[in-house]
Amino acid sequence: MYEVIKEINLKTIVENFKNIQNYVGNVDVIPVIKADAYGHGAIEVAQSLRKIVNNYFAVAFTQEAIELRKNNIKNNILILSRSGFDDVEDLYNYNLTPVVHDFFVLQSIIDFSKSKKCRLPIHLKFNTGMNRLGFNKSDLNHIIELYKKNKDFIDIVGVMSHFSSSESDVRITSKQIDEFEDIVNTIKSSDLDVRYYHIANSGGLLNYKNAYFNAVRAGISLYGYYPKKIEDNPINIKPAMSIKSFIISKRIVNKGEGISYGPSFIADKDMQIAIVAFGYADGLFRCMSNKFNAIVNDKICKSVGTICMDMFAIDVSDVEARVGDEVIIMGESKNCKIDADDLARFASTINYEILTNIGKSLRTKKVYI
Repeated sequence: MYEVIKEINLKTIVENFKNIQNYVGNVDVIPVIKADAYGHGAIEVAQSLRKIVNNYFAVAFTQEAIELRKNNIKNNILILSRSGFDDVEDLYNYNLTPVVHDFFVLQSIIDFSKSKKCRLPIHLKFNTGMNRLGFNKSDLNHIIELYKKNKDFIDIVGVMSHFSSSESDVRITSKQIDEFEDIVNTIKSSDLDVRYYHIANSGGLLNYKNAYFNAVRAGISLYGYYPKKIEDNPINIKPAMSIKSFIISKRIVNKGEGISYGPSFIADKDMQIAIVAFGYADGLFRCMSNKFNAIVNDKICKSVGTICMDMFAIDVSDVEARVGDEVIIMGESKNCKIDADDLARFASTINYEILTNIGKSLRTKKVYI
């Protein structure tokens, strides 16, 4: 049976994690597996890493963490952004650690802990320049006072922030590091027993060793990519996902005839085209029409015509291609390679969006190798 598959190499993800750990040295690496592990499958990725992760996995919201717990992931789980509003009981029941970024959530956790006579672990998030989520440095004194009054009910395990430009702007990032260091020093001079300090994301761990503190968060790098395409590969990471489809039809198009909707492509010569089972409902972007390439029988083939919901066309005039032949949309053959950076360039977006957009398609079968 012909199938469209997302082929995910879990061994590659494990090797990427080990190479990231070797690169950063003696600090904890927190694998970020939110958004279904950037489309790679959060449960499967967590299961492959759980024995070598020192402490935390990180997800975006509580339900992602609960799914991991239901699949026997016993490591600590850090919820980065969307928790603590109406799900404090779930945090308690599933032994989860929320990142708290405002006083409303902090107070709700304290109130719940008092009602249960328990002590919940939390990380505090500070805004150092991203201006998205987080307490301000000016909130520190109030936080310390609140903690001293309620230290039997909250355990501030970690303090974190997030870079806005770690792959692109040294000045902004250096300012954020200085701001975070001031926050860390103030906390260390109080009686808060904080164990983890982390601000470095994939761009930060690559470019700013002074931002490691004692933990870093590996997101896109875990899956084999840098936040911004670079020529060298200092961490020695490799893409873990390939997208493979097949040719469902082949036909001759005469010079002057159009291909697909619009038509957005008119043949300037007689040509052979192949129709590939993959479309914008599977994760491509329609704006990539007539721009991106695919691999057929170890040859690069140009897409022609508007991408449809379920299929797209490629020029196979110079390739021996038959119905049923494999088409690599993302991945590599013996001599050709197409990765998420390439697709992102054709879509005027970033590799993160390519991976998560393709990864979330329910019409593409995940195959783990």
